[in-house]
Amino acid sequence: MRRSGLDNQLNLGLGLNYTLHEDERGIGFAEAGFYRDSGSHVAKLAGVGYQYKYGSWRLGGALVGIQSPTYNDGRFFIAPLPILTYDLGAVKLNAVYVPRYGEYNKFAVFGFYFSVPLGK
Repeated sequence: MRRSGLDNQLNLGLGLNYTLHEDERGIGFAEAGFYRDSGSHVAKLAGVGYQYKYGSWRLGGALVGIQSPTYNDGRFFIAPLPILTYDLGAVKLNAVYVPRYGEYNKFAVFGFYFSVPLGK
């Protein structure tokens, strides 16, 4: 990855999260944000998803639109992404896995970001 200029190993970012639906089983949400990607560019994303609740943990995924110079030659694309979340109340810590997929994403990566809940 270093030879490819993709040596930013810590992909931190910030997002806003809005709960669309919540019950005892899970949460439907919309989210938008940005993060510093593996190529040290700012990646922008927005999407909708669903996560099952396990105490303070949330596990599920989202259909996300992504734009960054690092991925897909800078062209916008939509991808399904698995998301693991730990709900801290005032903020949520999220982990996402982006698998290697052809020319869209040449390397598999993990990303971590905080999101701020806007409410229901």
